[in-house]
Amino acid sequence: MPDETLVCQLAEYQQIEVELTDSAARRLQAAAGTRLALSPGPHGYLIRASSYVGSISVPGIVLHIVPKVPVANVLYLMAWSTERIAFSQSEIGQATGSLTAAVATWYARMLERSLVLGVDRAYVEETDRVIALRGRIDWPAQAKAVSLPTPIACRYDDWSIDTRPNRIAAAAALALLRNPAVPPQSAFTLRRLLKLLAGVGPLRPDDLSGHTDVLTRLNEHYRSTVQLARIILRAGGPSQGAGRTAVSSFMINMNDVFEDFVFASLKHQLRGTWGIDKHKVPLDVAHRVPTEPDLLFADQSGTNVLVADSKYKLISAGRGRNADYYQLLAYCTSLGLPRGVLIYCDAGDEPRPPHSIEVRQSGTVLDTFQVGLSGSFDDIADEFDRLARYLRFGH
Repeated sequence: MPDETLVCQLAEYQQIEVELTDSAARRLQAAAGTRLALSPGPHGYLIRASSYVGSISVPGIVLHIVPKVPVANVLYLMAWSTERIAFSQSEIGQATGSLTAAVATWYARMLERSLVLGVDRAYVEETDRVIALRGRIDWPAQAKAVSLPTPIACRYDDWSIDTRPNRIAAAAALALLRNPAVPPQSAFTLRRLLKLLAGVGPLRPDDLSGHTDVLTRLNEHYRSTVQLARIILRAGGPSQGAGRTAVSSFMINMNDVFEDFVFASLKHQLRGTWGIDKHKVPLDVAHRVPTEPDLLFADQSGTNVLVADSKYKLISAGRGRNADYYQLLAYCTSLGLPRGVLIYCDAGDEPRPPHSIEVRQSGTVLDTFQVGLSGSFDDIADEFDRLARYLRFGH
């Protein structure tokens, strides 16, 4: 990293002032988009973070956005996605440094484990002109050869390493290698592993569409690696594109991570008692105004019993935000439910007790419940056990 590169750090939702040239500020804003807000300040530029955490690098500055909760806990939340990523708690528990560095180290270990179990290969149809017949003749292409006997246009199946899982895995490794926040040891491991994937082509337009259903029993050992690779590529932003300016980023939206974690955890906690789903619910009789609650609970008969919304935004009091109450009340009204719950993240050591309000005229009860995410993994599991009991019994 050049000596003139400025390395800065700020916490999510916080603001710092940095001395930047106008061109560096423009590059940073263009690379970050809506994930950061830049404005002129008294002595430079004010940079305000949002719910996105990670790192972003443009010529002249490397910016680290630090999450409110410990880095190891962020990895734990990411692992509990709606399709769980297999992980070792001991590996995640050792995560230190920036989030980008921790994800790079985690991904290098997962990719190495997958490749040791066997590099994915598959038969891929190829077309080529060869001097001796291979496979079958491609008659439409051969007809364009103007009666020349050779080379022969052929179609044949090749036992290839250029498969979709390998392309996704290699693309994620390359995206991390472009990021200066990746530690040297992890970068060395990723470069070594990419040599085992020599011959894998670049990502194709349809490679990231759909989910991990591209896997079979022969390459099932790639599942968690491909899931984490998709997260890395989605968080990579402009670094995946081509250009002369060295821009790289790894930024994840903690709102999305928290919502996915709440959904997956409660689905696990409430199995066998309540079902949990998320789908659009019309607000009006004509079905012209759709709403989409984060969490809709139903009993074993399929009857809706409770609606909830998860909000990562940290609050400083037991009461929720007005806009969140309005949104939850709309869900309760359209569903005909007497109670709804707002689930907030609390990064402090002592989560505040639940708080309830009763809406005038309707009698609808709107609760807030905060879950702590700063303790150990067992502490987080206990928090969601407490939440599950509160959702079911109200205490």
